[in-house]
Amino acid sequence: MPVKSDEYNGVCVLAVDGDLTADAGAEVKRLAGERIEHRQVVDFVVDLERTPFVDSSGLEALLWLKRRCGEQLGRVKLAGLDDNCRTILEITRLVHRFECCKDVPSALKLMR
Repeated sequence: MPVKSDEYNGVCVLAVDGDLTADAGAEVKRLAGERIEHRQVVDFVVDLERTPFVDSSGLEALLWLKRRCGEQLGRVKLAGLDDNCRTILEITRLVHRFECCKDVPSALKLMR
């Protein structure tokens, strides 16, 4: 499975393993949607440490997650972006839409 889901103190961490493309994006939406629908979690950290590439489907999944969390007054943070993924966010002018953190622990710390 390209996406793992763990929960830490009321924050869901979605760890993507590999490129964030259509399949992984659909899995992000499915996992997050289940948590949001059951009112379990509204705050998410997307761990992209092992993600070398994000395509348009992956970006759409991240924007969908941000929009859904915003509707529930939740937050989304991206963690562990490499230079390539950061460049993709900059080129698409989405870098300012997401708060990016160095790693998952620092993102979780900001969620308190």
